[in-house]
Order: sequence, then structure tokens, then C-alpha cells
Amino acid sequence: MTTHQAVTTKAEAKSTAVAPERSRDRIMAAASELAKERGISGATIARVCQRSGLPVSSVYWYFEDKDHLFAEVIRASFAKWLVSVPRWDVSADTTIAEGLRRVLGRATTTFADMPAFLRIGMQVLLETGEQNAKTREAYIDVRDQSRMMISTWLTAFLPDDVGADLADDLAGLVVALSDGMIVGSQVYPDWEPDQYVDLLAGTIGAIADSAR
Repeated sequence: MTTHQAVTTKAEAKSTAVAPERSRDRIMAAASELAKERGISGATIARVCQRSGLPVSSVYWYFEDKDHLFAEVIRASFAKWLVSVPRWDVSADTTIAEGLRRVLGRATTTFADMPAFLRIGMQVLLETGEQNAKTREAYIDVRDQSRMMISTWLTAFLPDDVGADLADDLAGLVVALSDGMIVGSQVYPDWEPDQYVDLLAGTIGAIADSAR
């Protein structure tokens, strides 16, 4: 083997070692783009392969089927989104209303770009069939994670005798109203979420304060 061949072989081995993760990411990126352009029903495996430049065999190497692919897109998008929004940290000088305004205000700025987990999840949320069951389950799971984070944050502000139960109820209300704001941001071209964030934060804060 010549020196040139040895160097080439090492380079190919290195490329092969990192290619699997890149291929998986390329497939998910292509699926996410197509879901934005065509909806999840129009984001076929054939189009995902064409967009990613990878063969069908690559898709089925990493994902069981199209449903599994989009479930993973939701999970990856949610994990990335969490890094971009303020943490649900408890501060002694922060009221519930102020904390909600801070976190939800920042979160609503992402509605214009609509993270993939929201865009795809809202498409399948009302479905009850098996076609997109894994995708729907993944979206419900990330919603539950959001609710749990909010509930944990609220619990720290409430009396022990009502904290956990009331916090969970209020967290569910925050998530449900956030769903409504997401829909509103897509329906109304002049959507101004700040006023709704203020209304929501003030309402939740008042309910929590009355329990103290």
C-alpha cells in the first residue's frame, strides 16, 4: 500500500465514523423542512430522501417508519427549543405573574418561526388513528414535560397544603392557553401575543395569590 493510499484509507475511515450521525441529522432536517412546506402528509419518505440526498435504506436504518422519524424530529426540536427559552427558576424577588411574563414572553417570540415540534405536533394533536400515533405521542410527551416544569416552578410559590394539586391545575391551564396562543399566532396576521401573555400571567398569578 502506498503512502497516498494509506492516507486516503484513514480519511475514509474517519469519514465513515462520523457519517452515521450526520446522516441521521440530515434526514431529520429534511423531514422538518418538508413538514413546514407541505405538511406532515406531504412529507413522504421519497421526498425526505430526495431532500436529504440519502437513499431509502438510510432512512429505515435509523427510523422504523415515517411515524418514528417525525416523533424523533419532535423530540430533537423540543430539546433545542428548551435551550433558547428562560429557565423556570425560582427567585425570592420574583412573583408568579412576573415569572410567567418573563418565560412566556420569550417563548411566544418563537411562534413566528414555529419550532418543528409545535408545527408538526399541532398537525397531529387531534388525530386518533394509528397513522401518526408515535408522532402524536411524542408531542403529548413534550407537552407533559412542559406542564411538569411549570408545575414544579409554581409549587415553590404555593403553601404546602395546596401547592402540588393547585400548581398542576394551573400548569395545565398555562399549557392549554399557550396552545390557543399558538393557533392565534397562525390565524391572525396582526397577532400581538404580549397582551395575552400579560392577561394569562395576571390571571394565574391572582389565582395562586388567593391560595396563599
